Amino acid sequence: MRLLSWCLGAVLLCGTPLGAQTLRADGPAVRLVADGADALAPQWSPDGQRIAFTRARNAGIWLVEADGSGLRLLTDAEGSGFGFAWSPDGTAIAARTARVDGLRRSHTVTVFDVATGAAEAVSDERPSMPGLPRWAGRAHVALYAEGALDVWPVGPEAARTAPPEALALAGDAGLALAEPASGTARRIDPLGGTRLLNVMPSPDGRRVAFEALGGNLYVVDADGGGLVDLGPGHRPTWSPDGRWVAFMATEDDGHHVTSADLVAVRADGSGRVALTRTPDRLEMNPSWSPDGTRLAFDDAVDGALYVLSLAE
Repeated sequence: MRLLSWCLGAVLLCGTPLGAQTLRADGPAVRLVADGADALAPQWSPDGQRIAFTRARNAGIWLVEADGSGLRLLTDAEGSGFGFAWSPDGTAIAARTARVDGLRRSHTVTVFDVATGAAEAVSDERPSMPGLPRWAGRAHVALYAEGALDVWPVGPEAARTAPPEALALAGDAGLALAEPASGTARRIDPLGGTRLLNVMPSPDGRRVAFEALGGNLYVVDADGGGLVDLGPGHRPTWSPDGRWVAFMATEDDGHHVTSADLVAVRADGSGRVALTRTPDRLEMNPSWSPDGTRLAFDDAVDGALYVLSLAE
């Protein structure tokens, strides 16, 4: 009786109160890509028609249709698979690419045309680039790194299209509320100097999910207020309506991940629910589909890419 009473009061640990609508997996996950090479870090296209992913050591960017057909290599550019970003219209992908010359490594922000694979270097080449590029509208790419904001035009329509007024970006200096139109950025420090990882703005741009290095997941308003602790987790992804954040919950032995499952929680911190409970798998790196009905993820056991249907 004591355990039942505690569970009913501990929503974050035990899930949603009885009678409340919650999220759940709708059937087993479906294997999408299993070609003998590890498929990692999937990201849905904005129209939900295809998924981009990378391979071991972030070696290039691959594309596959949502039904598992049409697997193809978009680019084999060094380092391009780490933290790449789809353009809002799904026609291009921005990535931080690398060039290795002996012991020297330099970086460039490069945009790849999804249809043709054509590459456009939009930044200068830099020996250090701690931030990751993010789209500021369809015609500009922004990067926040070393306390500075850079904004580059992309494509011939850039001169006719203004970037958005505000954009949440992450870099080595933490979280910033950037204004691409003016080229300025204001640093936000919700955890008092703690390094922030895997920053993910909500679909409406008003909130930001992120993880603290060595700590929990959080959601914060884009202006730095309204901080919500979501508990332990990594690699957050928002539902399209902004009500839920899904992520991976992992354990390790100090060297290797020993367990990993997919979990979701409401953005206000309530209703934490396990979406997978599979001790023989390591479900990681979830990405929420634009229609809100599926999560794509990779499995570190068999190296395959999967899709999990969701229901409420």
